[in-house]
Amino acid sequence: MSLPIAYLLLAFSLLEVPPSTWFWYFGVSLMGLVAITALFAAGVRGAYHVLVNREDRPITAIVRDIRSVPFATAVSYFPVAVAQVILTSVFWQWKTRLPVFSWDQTLSDLDRALHFGWLPWQWLQPVLGYWPITFLLSINYSIWFMVMWTFWMAVAFSERPQRMQFLVTFALSWIILGSFLATAFASAGPCFFGNLGLGENPYADLMSYLRAADQNAPIFALNVQNLLWQGYAGAGTEMGISAMPSLHNATALLMVLASRSFHPAIQWALKVHCALIFLGSIHLGWHYAVDAYVSYAATLVIWYGIASRFQSRRLTPQVA
Repeated sequence: MSLPIAYLLLAFSLLEVPPSTWFWYFGVSLMGLVAITALFAAGVRGAYHVLVNREDRPITAIVRDIRSVPFATAVSYFPVAVAQVILTSVFWQWKTRLPVFSWDQTLSDLDRALHFGWLPWQWLQPVLGYWPITFLLSINYSIWFMVMWTFWMAVAFSERPQRMQFLVTFALSWIILGSFLATAFASAGPCFFGNLGLGENPYADLMSYLRAADQNAPIFALNVQNLLWQGYAGAGTEMGISAMPSLHNATALLMVLASRSFHPAIQWALKVHCALIFLGSIHLGWHYAVDAYVSYAATLVIWYGIASRFQSRRLTPQVA
């Protein structure tokens, strides 16, 4: 709880945001997270009852699950939920107020230097440049939030050994990577390179390929990219654009690190998801490869840096 509060106080001092806007964001975040949590929890639990327990009435079984949770247990999770609402609210406020993009050319040049004179997407294109593969990568990238939030609930509302280590690393990742480093290395990403007026666009062929692939199967990333840029240009709702570092890759790796107590099949699924997120972040034009490399390094430093303090702490009883 102390981390999100410190994050909030820092945002109060640095971001010029009126109190009414803060209250609006808190309200929207609260309602959104409650709705998403309820939807995902019901979906996962319902699937479990149908596929594993062979329940004829999964909705009745879900209601029974809810009633079986002791009131004291539910209350004990309240601070975790409040902390997440604060974290989410401040993050989105911060993201929409990042400075002017000034690192894209440098990051692109660094990508080329690290990959022997070629850009990473050029290395991957002969293997991934087929619309069925692009479509699958786009689907995997699109479900990132659903996977991340379902995993967050499975760990946050449990007594798993690495619960506190995961929650603290998760919060620090969004604060340090999503706000501090995103501010220091403000960048838009390859998909927006051509919009920044930087001269010749080395990602023009990649974006042309993605638009052509979209004619065969929907490449969901293109619609999201259009919405983000319209918001940035003042023609829609501004949601914030940030390439360096990549929170998609950071959280995908974090889920792999924190999945040790899960079933082996889930562990392997998360590893595959992490690998596909990395490939998709480059192939779909979202990120430079160095965005992922920095995210991986920072996530590993945070995860192992706090391991001795949080790895074995258990603060709440387990939910049935």
